[in-house]
Amino acid sequence: MKLEARDIKAGYGGDFGVEFAGLIIQERAVTGLIGPNGAGKSTLLRVLSRSLKPERGVVLLDDEILHRLPTRHVARKLAFVGHNMDGLLDLTVLELVQRGRFPHQSLLGGDAAEDRRSVEWAVDAMGLGALCGRRLNQLSHGELRRAWAAVALAQRPDILLLDEPTAFLDIAHQFELLELLSSLKHHGVTVVMSMHDLLLTSLYCQRVIALQDGRIACHGPTDEVLTRELVRDVFHVEVDFSAGSAGDRRVLVPYRLSPNGSSSSSGHSGANDGSGIETVEEDEFSPH
Repeated sequence: MKLEARDIKAGYGGDFGVEFAGLIIQERAVTGLIGPNGAGKSTLLRVLSRSLKPERGVVLLDDEILHRLPTRHVARKLAFVGHNMDGLLDLTVLELVQRGRFPHQSLLGGDAAEDRRSVEWAVDAMGLGALCGRRLNQLSHGELRRAWAAVALAQRPDILLLDEPTAFLDIAHQFELLELLSSLKHHGVTVVMSMHDLLLTSLYCQRVIALQDGRIACHGPTDEVLTRELVRDVFHVEVDFSAGSAGDRRVLVPYRLSPNGSSSSSGHSGANDGSGIETVEEDEFSPH
């Protein structure tokens, strides 16, 4: 399932928004969307999820214009988990996750067996088996985030978009949730999530999109994007790298503010052909 954005300009009025020539999301990989506060991460996710219609340009889902597709059709292919998780707090976890099957149902009902399998898979994928009977108002913040992620998974989407899924979680629950989300690529799910923690981004994301002032500063494989120069230029901090214990992945460790807060962009690399539209290539992170 291919998700692409072309010639995008979008925002909420005034000067704030995102603007870029183009972007293609790598299929069946975990992509981290990074940038300082106010860089446009949430805006970009809302554009990609159809929650926000661009002022200019189009988002394409398998080469069809996203905003022209029927809502139910889109919901079967693409799911978005934002920040608002306050509603439906009187439901149990299981009742909430079952609502993720609505896009696959009609007035005549749906495939009950498939609905059950999808709900069970989503519950298991998010580690919620022991919480199914608990009401949402009894959950911790981390458990609530996993429950809403399970709703999206129950849709059986090809693409899952998440806005800061680890926000307000302690470090153990951040690792737990990211492990669960990272495993989804093995089930054919494309994951795009905004991230604040560069160390966790370096550990869990195969690709990175770096935003700065509403524009894409760089995008491509994680090790090519997360350079000292890019981080210094975009975040104004200095970083070092160490070898991850799980393999050859470089672990990025921020350690202090940059003395001047800027640097040459010569370290910016990524699969860009000059038009601003990324060329998608199979790489070591693609499924076999």
